[in-house]
Amino acid sequence: MAPLRDCKAWQDTGLALSTTSNEACKLFDAVLTQYATWSDNESLGGIEGCLSKLKEADPNFTMGHVIANGLELIGTGSSVRLNKKLEGAMRTMLMLSKSQPLTEREKLHVLALEVFARG
Repeated sequence: MAPLRDCKAWQDTGLALSTTSNEACKLFDAVLTQYATWSDNESLGGIEGCLSKLKEADPNFTMGHVIANGLELIGTGSSVRLNKKLEGAMRTMLMLSKSQPLTEREKLHVLALEVFARG
């Protein structure tokens, strides 16, 4: 596995993330890589472990909420209408997205997930 990207590495690729936490950026990369490669890398703690650590590293990192909620929506067959915990997580994500400066790309991710969640 390639080294996990910190804040600067994400910025250098033109995909800046709105967090100052290098740990959050690396964990976001770990989750994204495992999802994209359809793997659960136990040495990283697997997707669930990385998501948990990601939320701890920066609880206000909007894209951390986007990836966690997106994986829940796409992977479990759950919906915000049936799952109150997911509905609350989506509300939190939307609140965070409106309370901080995000890149246009991040705003579009939030919007896409909001539309997807509504069906």
